[in-house]
Order: sequence, then structure tokens, then C-alpha cells
Amino acid sequence: MRHRFFLIANPGAGIANIPLVENVARTLRQAGATITRTVASDLTQARCAAKHAAVAGTCDAVIAAGGDGTIRHVARAMTATSMPLGIIPVGTGNVLAHEIGLAASTSMVSHTLLHGPVASVALAEAGGEPFLLMVGAGFDARVLSMLDQDLKSRIGKVAYAGPLLRALVRPVDRLHVTVDGRSHIASWAVIANAMHYGGGFAMAPRAHIFERGLEAILFKAKDPVVLLRQLMKLAAGQLEPHTTNGGTVEMLRCSRVTLEAQESVPTQIDGDVFGTTPLEVGAGTAELLLIVPRAGKPARQSAFVAIG
Repeated sequence: MRHRFFLIANPGAGIANIPLVENVARTLRQAGATITRTVASDLTQARCAAKHAAVAGTCDAVIAAGGDGTIRHVARAMTATSMPLGIIPVGTGNVLAHEIGLAASTSMVSHTLLHGPVASVALAEAGGEPFLLMVGAGFDARVLSMLDQDLKSRIGKVAYAGPLLRALVRPVDRLHVTVDGRSHIASWAVIANAMHYGGGFAMAPRAHIFERGLEAILFKAKDPVVLLRQLMKLAAGQLEPHTTNGGTVEMLRCSRVTLEAQESVPTQIDGDVFGTTPLEVGAGTAELLLIVPRAGKPARQSAFVAIG
């Protein structure tokens, strides 16, 4: 059983599960654990706090409470340490929690933090930055670039509606994607290090954070109508390699991807806006020690939920 925790919380992550942080902290204390707590004012401070706690060795684990973006920043600071990371998923999509089979309940999160085993996670890399889950170029990054983060904090997933519609009515992007040396043209590309995307459904069934390797999902829609059809398949959890009138979805196992475009196209990393193309993505070499449920299995669902 772990007894000493250092908790880093992001007060702006999500809206629905914020009481989960307080409930988990209370349960940990009732079990005899001590918690040193900090609320990071920004992601740079979160990284610094995580690094300091991990190096000092005064705790048994660091806990990141927030969404996938917050967790990525904390994980970034801990990849070269032997300190395990635990999570309290209070974001909008909580993709990592779905990936490891961690339900956002007080009992399961608390029990996992206290007793869960530690697993080695393979972090990928994009533009020199490690990431846990996915990189996107095109549609999803455009949605995120138009998203009002304050509104998202207040009303949750509903805040994505406007950006989704605006991204759908514009002409599709044209990306030049090089996958392990082979050239492709796509309107939207997702490079997955994890099976799940957007919440709890499997987008890249051959990728998993516990195994080194990427899967490139290339949407080759030639117009917004076809892209919408492909999004509906994604929302229904029925995405698979296929060809429709005017567009193909291709899935390729790979280790290195280059994303380029004649005109800069926005990119995202683990649900956060991450500049524009060009972008180099690789399977990476960094590893993270992550506390996981003892008997957890990745959950699957068909409902589309927002990334991040």
C-alpha cells in the first residue's frame, strides 16, 4: 500500500467530475495516507512541481488530477525518474483513463492509487515533445483551435458543438503524410500511440500505450460531406479501413510519420493545440511508470465524446 502522495491538480479541467478530486483525497486520508497538494497555475508550474516531487523522493507516487493534457505535462517531467504516476481523471474525454480501464469513481481511483500495480508505458514523440495518446493534424486540431476553453470549463462537451460545425463547413485540408518512407495524401491524420480516441471507443485497435509503436489513421475525404460520413462511423465506433465514394480511411502500423502541407495546418497533441505542420512524429524511446487498476481492462463504448 502506498502511504505518501504528491497531488497536482488542474482547476480548469472539465466540469463534471471536480468533486472526484476531493472525494479521492478524503478516501486516501481515511486509509491512512498523507497528501501534499499543489494547484498548478499553469502547465509549466505543473511540470516543475512534478519534477521536484519525483526527484526529492519524499512521496510514494505523484498524482495528476486533470484532463489528458494536464497528465501529459506531468508525465513529461517524470519520464527520467523512478517515481510512478497516478491519475484522477477529471477532464472532458479522459482517454488515458479509458485506455487503462480506470473508471472515474471514487472507489476505483482510490483503490488503484493505494494498491494498483505499476506498468511501464511507452511514450511517443512529436516535435521533440513526448505524448501518451495521439497527435492529430487537420480536422480535430481545427476544432480545438476554435474551442473556447473557459466555456468548455463551464458547460463541458457542449462547448465543442460550434467549433465542430465550423470545422465541418470549411474545405477539407490537404496533408502530405509520409508513413515510414511511403507518401500519402490525407485531409485529416491521427497518429495514435493508444487504442482509444475521444473517450472510450477504440479508434486504433492495434495501438496500445504498453507497446512501442504507432498507428496512422489517414482520412482521405475529398469534401466535407464525405468527411462527415467518416466522422459518423467514428462516432458509432465502426471506423475501420474502407473506401467510400470520394474518400478512403487507411490504417497503417508504423514507427515514424511526417506531416506536411503546402499551407500550414493546425496540429494537436493529447487533446491540446500544438502548433502547425510540418511535424515529425515518432514511436520514441521514453517510458513512464504508471499506476494502473489491478484487474482493469480497457473499456469500449460507441458514444462520441470530445477529445482532451
